[in-house]
Amino acid sequence: MLKKKMIFCLSIMLLGFSFLATKPASAMGTESERYTISSYIAYLNSQGESDSAEQFSALSPEKQEKVIYYLNHPDELLDSIEVTETVVYDDAPTSNTAVASAYATPRFATLPSSISRTASYTAKYAIAGFTTTQVKATVYYSTSGSKVTSVQSVSGKVVKNVNPLVSISKQSSKTWISSNRAYGQIDWNWKVGFKTAGVKRQTVYGTASGSSGGSSSTL
Repeated sequence: MLKKKMIFCLSIMLLGFSFLATKPASAMGTESERYTISSYIAYLNSQGESDSAEQFSALSPEKQEKVIYYLNHPDELLDSIEVTETVVYDDAPTSNTAVASAYATPRFATLPSSISRTASYTAKYAIAGFTTTQVKATVYYSTSGSKVTSVQSVSGKVVKNVNPLVSISKQSSKTWISSNRAYGQIDWNWKVGFKTAGVKRQTVYGTASGSSGGSSSTL
């Protein structure tokens, strides 16, 4: 009798394993999905990102589903990201010419006009037109006449990140002058989930004449 019970239990276990083995992959994946449209909107509001919640809610149902799909499939996330770039030159630089005019002496009158300027480069990362992440690099430098005379610093800022799978930290920064341009560079470490997703480099430059530019690359 005991032997029959053991055989019966073993048969039930084998049947269960057989069911799991033949269960469609789509059905398995559905159970493990972490985000839905409503839960992601709740997440955005909990992060104080009401504007992002409104922008996401304004997307078409198809685009909302696309965003949610990639949030639930981190291995495919990086390939889905769309990048747009914006460069902003400081159109209101700070000059020290007031110092020279304040002293009516030849010594101060002949001071070179040193001007402090900035140039910024912003990269936006979106899924289906919805911006989830935004990072910004700004270079601070000085000019005199038509020459770039020095670079003070470069700053990097994570302006926005409403992708719960992505974490970003600054790895390194550097500044230099080349071809009469002031350059600033920020290297960002990206992680998706617990996996390192590589380094994204932002480079921005500004000139004495008012032009500026920037670029991004994945190292």
